[in-house]
Amino acid sequence: MLRTFFRFFVSVVVAAGLNSLVSTQLVLAEVSSFGMTVSFTDRLMTTALDLFGLGVTLLVLIAPSFLVGFVIANYAHRFIGGNRQLWYSFAGFSSFPMTLYSIKFFMGVTLLASARTSFGMLLAGICCMVAGWLFAKLTSVSKPEELSNEK
Repeated sequence: MLRTFFRFFVSVVVAAGLNSLVSTQLVLAEVSSFGMTVSFTDRLMTTALDLFGLGVTLLVLIAPSFLVGFVIANYAHRFIGGNRQLWYSFAGFSSFPMTLYSIKFFMGVTLLASARTSFGMLLAGICCMVAGWLFAKLTSVSKPEELSNEK
């Protein structure tokens, strides 16, 4: 149980980190489109600050969305079957964007600036899809070679 929690936490941290990196670069690209020059040093510093500033907020948003999504993926795999990694990847891809859409619907605000566009929301989903795949990979049960070849 503790191992599963640790692996869940690792996948949430990966999702938050990737989303933070992508979000920062999308916002800086938008700033550059206004004609402002963003140096490599500024990009690096902003990215580092966002990893710790925005990353914590994303952890709080992603963890409950993954919890719900991964429970659904577990039951879907158990009762419907199919590829376990695909179920968890899809759960990652869909759960965080659904959380952002729900917050926007009920509160009227988009909490992640990069997710205001369809492209930004797609990238947020892809970042979480990677984390969902990682969780499925970390929690997969593999049989030792000698046990699987017994007659």
